[in-house]
Amino acid sequence: MGAPAKTTVAPRAAPTVPPPDRGGQAYWLPLLTGLLPMFLWIDERARILGVGRTLRKVLGVPEAQILGAPFARFFAVARRGAAGRLCTDTLCRNCETRDCDGQAGRCGRSLGALMAEEVLHVTLRMHPKVSLRGAVVSHVGLSAQTSAGATAGDMLLNFSFGIHLRELVAEFDLTERDFSAADLAMEMLYLEEAKSLVMEELRALTGRLDQARKAAEKQALTDPLTKLANRRAMAQALAQAVDHATNDAAHFALLQIDLDHFKAINDSRGHAAGDYVLQLVARNLCESVREDDLVARMGGDEFLVLLRGAPNYAEVRALAARIIEQIETPKWYQGQECLVSGSVGAVSSRDYEKLVIGALQSDVDRVTYAAKAAGRGCLRFGSRSSEKVDRRRPRPPNSASDTHKTLFS
Repeated sequence: MGAPAKTTVAPRAAPTVPPPDRGGQAYWLPLLTGLLPMFLWIDERARILGVGRTLRKVLGVPEAQILGAPFARFFAVARRGAAGRLCTDTLCRNCETRDCDGQAGRCGRSLGALMAEEVLHVTLRMHPKVSLRGAVVSHVGLSAQTSAGATAGDMLLNFSFGIHLRELVAEFDLTERDFSAADLAMEMLYLEEAKSLVMEELRALTGRLDQARKAAEKQALTDPLTKLANRRAMAQALAQAVDHATNDAAHFALLQIDLDHFKAINDSRGHAAGDYVLQLVARNLCESVREDDLVARMGGDEFLVLLRGAPNYAEVRALAARIIEQIETPKWYQGQECLVSGSVGAVSSRDYEKLVIGALQSDVDRVTYAAKAAGRGCLRFGSRSSEKVDRRRPRPPNSASDTHKTLFS
């Protein structure tokens, strides 16, 4: 009895697993919304088959109201603030859409005609000021096996916010989760925020530099002891006054005050007492003139006053009387009396056929020292061409208010 024959068992074939339906809507929509959250899937009749999660958020209506709706219900093919685009004459002649108004986007044919353009601009019907920038891509390659009816005539539109990204992100409360991982929108926002911070810091720095510049300019034009204008500031103001008087006949007067017996205070009471007296005299001068006038310390115990507003001789004489009276008021420093007086010289632009700054300064200096020679504590008024000398001691007005009314009324 022979050996039993060996039985050969054929291996069991592995069960056949059907490939996934990659043309199905259940596969494509989650993939698209993950990669392109601003996509819009429309068919050849311009009906919406799918919408990205971020675009749905921007539209502000439930997805059920978007799917199946015509493209033109939510979008207009137009730039922000511009009228909607119209279809070409060729498209209009062959259009099969009922009640078509010729607006691009009413049918799939008009949208398909836009596929040749690199960029498509649309505005939202519900938010006319919101403009989106998008690209149109054909659905060639997608299978037509889906119940959703996707065919080679379907189109995929991918939108972005363009240059309005920042304002629209704020308006629709969008976050990083509303953009795909590969989208550079958030990086753009971070860069924009960084730019804003840098620009804000630059503006603050520019402001601080401008304040420092103005402070330096003011310091350069200010006498550090009395806080009055200095020689440089008076030179600038006098040049401007001469220019105005020459071109517009806006006359002015110039007073120079030189303190009498000031050196004796420095020698007997000390320089601290002398500085204190100078500060009090500066205050007296500022209180005697108007806001538009300029008082400057030219150096030492010499002051210059520029009187604008075309004062006449009587007004200048009244002011000089008031100044001399205030300067001669006893001043006390650490219990010690400090007595000074003031010799005043004055010139008026009215007395000059041609105004020259050097001549004005020379004349006012000359008449000031003439006042000193005449006995101090008085006014000499004159110019190079004509000198009006008041040898009498200027009579002070009855009150400070009288002086103010006489000079500035």
